[in-house]
Amino acid sequence: MTEREALDFLSAAGRFGELGLERTERLLAALARPDRGMRFYHVAGTNGKGSATISLDAMLRRLKRRTGRFISPHLVRAHERIAVDGLDIPAGSLAAAAEVVQEATRGMADPPTEFELWTGIALLHFREQGVTDVAWETGLGGRYDATNAVSPEVSVITSIGLDHMDRLGPTLAAIAGEKAGILKPGRPAVVGDLPREALEVVEDEAGRLGVDIWRLGREIAVEGVEVQRDGTRFRYSDPVGALSVKTALVGGHQAGNAALALAALRRTLGAQEAARAAAALGDVRWPGRFEVIEGEPTLILDGAHNSQGAMSLRTTWHEVFPGIRPVALFGCLRDRDPVDIAGALRGEVASLHAVAPPSPRAQDAGDLARILGGEAHPTVAQGLLAARTDALRRGVPLLIFGSLYLIGAVEEILRRETVPSA
Repeated sequence: MTEREALDFLSAAGRFGELGLERTERLLAALARPDRGMRFYHVAGTNGKGSATISLDAMLRRLKRRTGRFISPHLVRAHERIAVDGLDIPAGSLAAAAEVVQEATRGMADPPTEFELWTGIALLHFREQGVTDVAWETGLGGRYDATNAVSPEVSVITSIGLDHMDRLGPTLAAIAGEKAGILKPGRPAVVGDLPREALEVVEDEAGRLGVDIWRLGREIAVEGVEVQRDGTRFRYSDPVGALSVKTALVGGHQAGNAALALAALRRTLGAQEAARAAAALGDVRWPGRFEVIEGEPTLILDGAHNSQGAMSLRTTWHEVFPGIRPVALFGCLRDRDPVDIAGALRGEVASLHAVAPPSPRAQDAGDLARILGGEAHPTVAQGLLAARTDALRRGVPLLIFGSLYLIGAVEEILRRETVPSA
């Protein structure tokens, strides 16, 4: 199997199936349980789960653990989903693992979905590479997510908001019940500052399973937050001690995400090891999460694709660029409410340029421009050029936000340096 054939095999699988772990369990059994012997740090959440996962990965690598990382979605290349010691899965390894998975699923009456196949490939690659510790991000929800087929050392729930309601339920309580599904009997957990309705569900599930939880704002404290263009400083404390921390991720909410990752390590490896690992937070790189690219104009890329993320973006913008109204480039998918997302920045931007992200589920750029007020562009590249020109003329930064498909497309354009000088 070639790399192209592997990617075609994966994309040909359905995105969704009946809720349940049965397909994943059958797949892992057919692969001789590649997860055995690994320590998993399982992360779920409406927002912030990627930041916490990438932070865990960085800290585990600082401790010289043989570390695997599983995230989704990717920004530019599908290979970004799976990494060992910070290195994305090579094309040959992806193809080889996909071939094994394809053979294992041949003839299955209810074959695995695309994400379930990715989960199997990740675990095969980790076993092949001798991984010992895995920063393990859920894809959607938690209880029936393919990643929940493993047994974690610790569970992390970063946040709970109204998102993916068609799959997870119409209320915060229903969504919290799905996220709380990653809790495991007798294993510790750390959770973010959750809405009361959601926290009650998580606490009830924790009590039922005998899970001891640390909560941000209670057992875990974050104080003295200082947000700058190059990162965020804060004072961390928990029941076993305190330390000063800097994360390279920008925003007050990123202090919370970093604190949850740090707390997860302190609960599993102890305060001394976690304190040694914390220095790695200052080197974390997570493209598309209030990513500041200095230049003319300065670019800020943020994958705020729901209302909760957009409000965090608004807060961070005021912290880093107070009093400045940027030009904005925006795009989202059809299953998102553009008013919920871009509306959080209404009155905060000098002008808005709308594009359709490169996805069959993209919201039409013309519709976005009519709904939000702004100028539509036929492609991401043309929209980026027009928005850059506009920002240069006004002498302000360019904020690019919305769908991660848009952020990934812009990242790819910038990496290839194909955007003509404005």
